[in-house]
Amino acid sequence: MTYLFQNFSNGERREEITDFLFTIKEELRLPDRKSAEKVTNLCYEHGGVIAIYDGNLLCALSGYFIGDPQYDFVNTDMGFMYVAGILPEYRRTRLFLLGLVYTLNEFHQMGLRTFRLQAEASNPYTNRLYARFANLTGQHRTLRGIVANSYEGNTEQALESLNHVKRPLSPTKKEPIHKISSNSQNHMLGLMG
Repeated sequence: MTYLFQNFSNGERREEITDFLFTIKEELRLPDRKSAEKVTNLCYEHGGVIAIYDGNLLCALSGYFIGDPQYDFVNTDMGFMYVAGILPEYRRTRLFLLGLVYTLNEFHQMGLRTFRLQAEASNPYTNRLYARFANLTGQHRTLRGIVANSYEGNTEQALESLNHVKRPLSPTKKEPIHKISSNSQNHMLGLMG
């Protein structure tokens, strides 16, 4: 399969991003379209959205902040992955892992030395994956009442740990298309906060 990765930070495709989040609202536990719109707006206000396309189909995304919301975004050398979503038909592929590596690579390109992300405590796949390249820093209950584990790490070291994963090309390169093959792994989907 061929995927196109794009980093939007100026509100590009805002409606499409909101529509995507609303499409997977049950998995993200979003009660209505207004909530999906709020998530989109927060991402664009404090960072951006990395969209992943299969042809013209938006099939996955990660929304991020520059800075940690817990500290009012003042630590501008940190990337915070706030939301990640993937369409059901893509969940048993390597797309989540490729999207994660792409997001970390974008953080590195933006000069974000550290990153923070969260995984629902009930999701063993994501917690095992994150523990491979980040440190567990705590557990808390999100605003939606979900128990989540927080992870933090050094961006460059995380990319080195994940160097076995072919990195999708950065959007600064001429050809932002990356070919991958599928495998059968369960992938994380979630909204943190």
